[in-house]
Amino acid sequence: MQDYSFPRAVCRSLSELFMSYIDLYFSSQRKEGQIIFHGVSKDVPPGVPVNEMNLVSVIITIYDPEDCKVKNQRELLDKRIMRISNEAHTQGALLTQADIAILLGESTKTISRHIEALEENGELVPTRGKWKDIGPGVSHKKRILELYLKGYEYTEIERKTQHSGEAIMRYVKDFARILVLTEEGFEDEELRIITGLSEKTIQEYKELIETYSTEEYQERLDQLHSIFGKKEISRMNTETGPKNSSGRWRR
Repeated sequence: MQDYSFPRAVCRSLSELFMSYIDLYFSSQRKEGQIIFHGVSKDVPPGVPVNEMNLVSVIITIYDPEDCKVKNQRELLDKRIMRISNEAHTQGALLTQADIAILLGESTKTISRHIEALEENGELVPTRGKWKDIGPGVSHKKRILELYLKGYEYTEIERKTQHSGEAIMRYVKDFARILVLTEEGFEDEELRIITGLSEKTIQEYKELIETYSTEEYQERLDQLHSIFGKKEISRMNTETGPKNSSGRWRR
């Protein structure tokens, strides 16, 4: 480093980068059955060209001795899908269904079918498509809120979805706002402006409201009303002006 006259801070950064590279690729931190895979960083937003995506090096467990105890092929594939997608997510990457198919030697159609079945059973597989709401599938927000409405506690939802408690609470608060404002007669365009949520998200939330507005889920709905209730409506009317008889804002 001295030969190049780098500042100390640069030398320190380069040394740390070099050591992390050595540790990842040549140390004993990788176990038998693990490989290094370069996945798309979970910070990369939708719409970024593939050649511009930031990749993250992650350690993926293709084989674990516990796999031998699984009863059948279907359960084994489910377990492996959950394991490698969660490992990548924990290390800062999001696998696509194509990534999972390549890593596990299966077709994308098979992987898609297994992920759909897992999610129908309340599991949330952290793929790039789900986390970034890419494509026509059900978003991760909707899956999380379904678990909440069904009575799962925050700690259980965290475990099932690999989301932080803060993120889950944020989704619950947004959903509570849509619930109360919809009951107050606000139109979709007004909901979008007031909440800052996308049209797709608003429609998903309204579908949830329609599905779960039954006596069975009344306790959860009451909790949501307490999160975003009449006081918030009054505050909004004070700041923006009340709605007139046609349901539009007065100016």
